[in-house]
Amino acid sequence: MANLPLDSIADILSRLPVRHLLRFRCVSKLWRSLIDDPDFIQLHLRHSLKSHTNQTLILKNSELHAANLACLGLFAKLEHPLMSYHQGIKILGSCNGLLCIRNIVEDLAIWNPSTRKHQILPSLGSCNGYVYVYGFGHDPITDDYKLVKIIQLGRVDGKALDSEVKVCSLKRNRWRRIQDIPCIFSFPGANGVFANGALHWVLTQKVQLSEENVIVALDLGSENYREVPQPEYKDKRFQLNVGVLGGCLCAIANYGDVQVDLWAMKEYGVKESWTRLFSVASEDVIGFLRFVKPLAYSRSGDQILLEYDNINLFWYDLKKKKKVNDVRVPGMPLSDETEICLQSLVSLDVNRRQHNGEDNKDIKKMDDFLSEGFKLVL
Repeated sequence: MANLPLDSIADILSRLPVRHLLRFRCVSKLWRSLIDDPDFIQLHLRHSLKSHTNQTLILKNSELHAANLACLGLFAKLEHPLMSYHQGIKILGSCNGLLCIRNIVEDLAIWNPSTRKHQILPSLGSCNGYVYVYGFGHDPITDDYKLVKIIQLGRVDGKALDSEVKVCSLKRNRWRRIQDIPCIFSFPGANGVFANGALHWVLTQKVQLSEENVIVALDLGSENYREVPQPEYKDKRFQLNVGVLGGCLCAIANYGDVQVDLWAMKEYGVKESWTRLFSVASEDVIGFLRFVKPLAYSRSGDQILLEYDNINLFWYDLKKKKKVNDVRVPGMPLSDETEICLQSLVSLDVNRRQHNGEDNKDIKKMDDFLSEGFKLVL
């Protein structure tokens, strides 16, 4: 390979797993410089996303265990950077190979399991909210990673809830308050789903359970909210949830333990682009069909790995239109939460520039916002 152009070497290396690339950094100073280069890291990331490769299946119980999705062999224990206090940790989100995690005492960290690098986030302190949820994703405008915490405080006129929304970015490494969202979470404690530069939750604008749910997106670039148009369902008597598959936002319609329909938004924000990928009937699975979560495409793209009821996994074949295999691996630990994490070289070593001028602008905007008594209308 010594005679190959550097671009050709980069193209070859971008197709390899992270564990090999970390070893290849020792080959020469040139290779080390190449593999550490931000452009190469993005090249490797894009190739993994496009080819459905370099994916890790993570199972969480009191500990974290991981296996390569391509072969699903032996599950290895992951040593995460937080104290667990015998309670385990919570995964708040996964994005581009980074996991955001917290423990029982609300310590927070962004962590790359592939490179074993992490950054501890500042504490937000105790919250006396009625309920709170998180969301973690990537802001493509500033190339920054952001953790969002939404705290619902109490009922207002029996119709909605006061809330506080706070954001901590990897670059700034501090919390700040942004525009609130006066809605109720249909799934209290459910993390936001990241797709197309935004976090998504299922909300209702009223306390009454009969109110129709909406999908609300928080754009991580503009930090504004918007309602996402939904598919044209034939029957609206279902429980709505959201997920992500292959980078596309998904709507999951659960028809009372009878069947689950999964829709994918092929062109983000375009209502007509919603496509129903498949339906799973309750008789196709063992046990109840209360909760279904899409996890990942197979490398061929013909099958989808699904989790149901938080503990069971199976492959669904899109061509045969049926469930084909339960995922059973010898020694596979039982889990109460499943996550897909990309194997990536994405770095946590960001350039923490001074933001004094921007901080003053943020404070001024917040003062104006609070003084106007702003209320979001979705």
